[in-house]
Amino acid sequence: MQLIILAAGKSKRFGRPKQLEEIYNNNTIIDYNMKNAAKCQINDVIIVTNKELEDKMKEKYSKKAKLYTSNFKNKTIGNLYTLYSVLDKINGDFIVINADDYYEKSVFEKAKKFLEKRNENIAVVAYKLKNVLSTNGPVNRGIIIKNNKCSINIKETIGIVNSNNIIKDNNENILDKNTLVNMGFYIFKEPIKKEIKEYVEKAIKNKEYLKDELRLTEFISSVKNEYKVRVIKTSAKWTGITFEEDKKDAYNFFKNKC
Repeated sequence: MQLIILAAGKSKRFGRPKQLEEIYNNNTIIDYNMKNAAKCQINDVIIVTNKELEDKMKEKYSKKAKLYTSNFKNKTIGNLYTLYSVLDKINGDFIVINADDYYEKSVFEKAKKFLEKRNENIAVVAYKLKNVLSTNGPVNRGIIIKNNKCSINIKETIGIVNSNNIIKDNNENILDKNTLVNMGFYIFKEPIKKEIKEYVEKAIKNKEYLKDELRLTEFISSVKNEYKVRVIKTSAKWTGITFEEDKKDAYNFFKNKC
């Protein structure tokens, strides 16, 4: 069982590399996630970064994880491609997470239990929308649409804000505060590697990345008829950093925890 941390983003809205941003007690969000994973005996960690951050990331994390670089013509083309770039380094079942979202220990426990006891091939951890919004600007979230018990679509929804307790997307659609959303915590059985490889290579051949990023959410939605997908609900606390102003909220979050 391996933990794959996707850390190849450019952090444009934050203004500097979030992957290296120390939040509290000299710890980054990546540090906190690795600590929670280790508490669940998940110690085999791969971090995927970009070419620009390669040296600094190795300096920061090389003693804690295996570091690899995702580089497609010097640009990031989505989290699915970032994962694809290290598929040959993955052995066995694996968990995939974002570098700038914090996940509680209980979430890793749920993931481990799924891999040990469930028959489905894919799982997505679902948070309530009201618990995963920034107070400092619009964010993008993957809204989970369940077709049946083990079949889902994940709809990327752009520009979500909470204004006066009314949650809207960038098209002014009002969203239910209890809507389940994906926060970048994915759980895969090993056979899915083959499907990811084929999906990405077809997309590259067809130059689909020129139209939009290659996203894990779209991959999962595309294979929902072939593979069972489990939605794992959680009430765990979340924090993350999208904007510079989010750092203060994250600092207070970890200060209160510690």
